[in-house]
Amino acid sequence: MIIFLDFDGVLHPIRCVGGIDEPLFSRAPALWRIMRACPHVQVVFSTTWRVSYPLCELVKFTTQGGGEDLAHRFVGTTPDLENEGRYGRRDLEIRSWLDDHSHAGSWLALDDMPDLFAGEEGEARDYGNLHLVDHRTGLTDVDVLEIVERLTSL
Repeated sequence: MIIFLDFDGVLHPIRCVGGIDEPLFSRAPALWRIMRACPHVQVVFSTTWRVSYPLCELVKFTTQGGGEDLAHRFVGTTPDLENEGRYGRRDLEIRSWLDDHSHAGSWLALDDMPDLFAGEEGEARDYGNLHLVDHRTGLTDVDVLEIVERLTSL
């Protein structure tokens, strides 16, 4: 099972919304709870941060302060498809990673932007593999419960 992970709006609230001023990665402990409850889960970074930071830094951002034991379960990043004219299509980036790694198993995207999961032109949007997080709060206890239930039922 793979979780595709966004940062902004998921691991911390988006700062410019509602005057929330919380530290970056303030919701990382919620991710750690999910990962500890679901030891079969690995994480791939789908955040735009992956373009600016190497994998080791992305892992450090998400694990420092109590999640260091989970670092080995962060296994990569989705490709940047901007040069192919597919910027802002997280669904295609995820599909590309799945194809490149011959992963036919289950996956779930944790994201706050459903428009990045547009589906192919003419297709209905399929949010079946998306857990939508409220960008004003980031991951909450309710999200953790819902995600763990979903991951353990697959």
